[in-house]
Amino acid sequence: MKRIIQKVGRIRLVIIITLVAALLAIGLNILLQLIQGNELSYTALYRALISAIIIAPLLSWYLVGLFMRVIELEQKMQEWAMFDQLTGLFNRRAFLHRAEQEYTLAKRHNESFAILVLDLDHFKTINDKYGHKAGDLILEDFGQLIKSQVRQSDICGRIGGEEFGFILPRTDLNNSRLFAEKLLTTIEQRSISIEGKEIKYTASIGITLSHPYSNYKINNLLHQADRALYKAKSAGRNCYQVANAVS
Repeated sequence: MKRIIQKVGRIRLVIIITLVAALLAIGLNILLQLIQGNELSYTALYRALISAIIIAPLLSWYLVGLFMRVIELEQKMQEWAMFDQLTGLFNRRAFLHRAEQEYTLAKRHNESFAILVLDLDHFKTINDKYGHKAGDLILEDFGQLIKSQVRQSDICGRIGGEEFGFILPRTDLNNSRLFAEKLLTTIEQRSISIEGKEIKYTASIGITLSHPYSNYKINNLLHQADRALYKAKSAGRNCYQVANAVS
């Protein structure tokens, strides 16, 4: 029903409702006259038709508009429940849900997939030095960057304050490395402007793989990638490291 209303559109739907109302008004008026045993009055039919043409569009325009507004609000609520407002990426709950789905699908088809955990470097320092507005701008900029870098099949979400998770379906270790290298280079070239100051930022990445024969669950794999991330932090940041299990 919702899809039909959205596809047809408000104006067309009002026209359809008005035509149906006009036909019903004429039909009911004829039926009523026949029941009462009166001769068919074209004046009564004309009045019924005019009433339907006047009342139906006014009432249906309001009701259809109200219903479409409810649909719009429902869609926004669904988006708010799934997406992080600053980055536009999946929030933690939605990311983990999609990750579980990908895990099940990969197991079924005996495929591997890569898991990356990314953390923006020195984010707290940037917030302390330039204010939280700068941090928010970086998160917004980073979200736009990610959307331009990932494939449609890739899953990415904000899983912490400045921490992000990636699921790359049908991706081996070599392609995971290439993705991480390209992403780090692209991030390093980015900057945001606030109060006349250009602020650059970098990131660190941890990588692990999920193999078809592995019994590791999503939480275990994320933990592996997270440990690799801390190795990247210890190695000087602005780099990536691979979990020992797949290195």
